[in-house]
Amino acid sequence: MASSFTSAHIWFDSPVRPRRESMRRIEGDELRKMIDDKSQIVIIDARGHEAYDKEHIPGALSIPSDHLGRDISKSYGKETTFVTYCTDLECTASSIAAGKLEKYGYANVLEYKAGIEDWKARGYPTVKKAR
Repeated sequence: MASSFTSAHIWFDSPVRPRRESMRRIEGDELRKMIDDKSQIVIIDARGHEAYDKEHIPGALSIPSDHLGRDISKSYGKETTFVTYCTDLECTASSIAAGKLEKYGYANVLEYKAGIEDWKARGYPTVKKAR
């Protein structure tokens, strides 16, 4: 007997939306080139402030994914290119932050999913808080 049930997609008002074409992942080499070329990007460290203070990618802002809100649009125009990152491939903070940015209307969102652990493994510089 054939079922009359049809599947439907249910969308919740979640801060994370499915990935769109505008958001893409980048690798450490590409981010390094963007930094070296002085590209107009905003790098967001989506980890907690303590992790950021310990060590972060040069030029990154500390905006934990759970603190990223609509008020970001007061500081940055919709044409802004953002790069989000967190710890490593297992960390979800960069994905959550990138999803929120898209929810708030930003189309140029890049996710450095491999995160700071990959950055350090490549031998790239980091900023450490002086003790």
